[in-house]
Order: sequence, then C-alpha cells, then structure tokens
Amino acid sequence: MVDAIFLKSKYRDILMIAVSKNENNNIFSLAFGIVVSENNESYNRFFNQLRNTIGVREQLSILSDHHPTIANTVVNVYPKCQHGICIYHMEKNLRKKYFSDVVLSLFYNVAITYKCTEFYIFMNEIEKFDKVVVDYLKEEEPERWARSFHTNRRYNMLTINNMESMNAVLRKARKLAILRLIDYF
Repeated sequence: MVDAIFLKSKYRDILMIAVSKNENNNIFSLAFGIVVSENNESYNRFFNQLRNTIGVREQLSILSDHHPTIANTVVNVYPKCQHGICIYHMEKNLRKKYFSDVVLSLFYNVAITYKCTEFYIFMNEIEKFDKVVVDYLKEEEPERWARSFHTNRRYNMLTINNMESMNAVLRKARKLAILRLIDYF
C-alpha cells in the first residue's frame, strides 16, 4: 500500500510511504521518502527506490488511493504489477456525487464479491437504479477495484486502512523536523 501524507513541520513537505502486512497481520513500513510535492518526478523516484529495495516480486499488487500520478508511475516502474484502487476512496467519491444508501450498498457488494458472475449481477442492479453510477464505475477497469477481477493475490486488502493506521502512528511525528522524523522510523 502506498500513500502520501502532509508533514506539519516548518517546510510542509510530503512523506511518501509504502507499507505491507506480515503473516501475523502486523503492519510494517517498507520504504518512505520525503518530497516537496506529489508529482510524477517524486513518485517515479520513490517507486524506483522501492523497486531497488524490494525488487520485482511475482504476484505483486500495489494498492493506493485514486491518485492518477501513482497509477502512471506504477505502470512505468512495475509494469507486471497490478495496481488496485482503495474501494473506500471510490465509495467516498460515490457518496459525494451520487449519494444513495442503495447505490453504496450495491457498490460494496460489487467490489467485494469473489465471482465475476455476481459482479455482473450487482452491476446490473446498480444500472437499474442509476446508469450514471455504472458509467462512473466503468471509468476504471474492474481489475483495479473489484476483487473478482483482480488477477494477483490481494489477500483480502481492498482498502488502504493500513495506511490510515500508519498515519495515526505518525500523527505526532509529522510535526518533527525532517532529521528527527527519520529517527522516528
């Protein structure tokens, strides 16, 4: 999982961080980097350093929010990796644009189902309710957000909640000067 969080020190830099979970479901950081802004150059450098550190793994999946720069960089640096989008962030967008408890419930069912046949059944139900929502969901390939189409092992990780846990751990550290922040890790 990859995310970026704003630092609250004097210079207001951004901390990019990649985390994973071990076999005991413990969250640990794989890599971090401090950049001035979230842009192609920053993410490209971050992912290239991550690749140098962990290499290229078979069945590698990277999960992030819907940031287009992350998607572009993953394709360039890890071309065989599958990049997933956090369904929580997609749900937030749905909530803003097409708020409906029915749509949100159906979206959740579409996203978490294991079977492609059930995916299409739920998508048809959404279409009966609101075709515009289906058009919105089709803007992204289902391989990026629907468990039933994700070809790599996603280990039941559909959201970047682990990143939010890491953000909570770093809440106080985000106010530290950069050198002290690095010591925090």
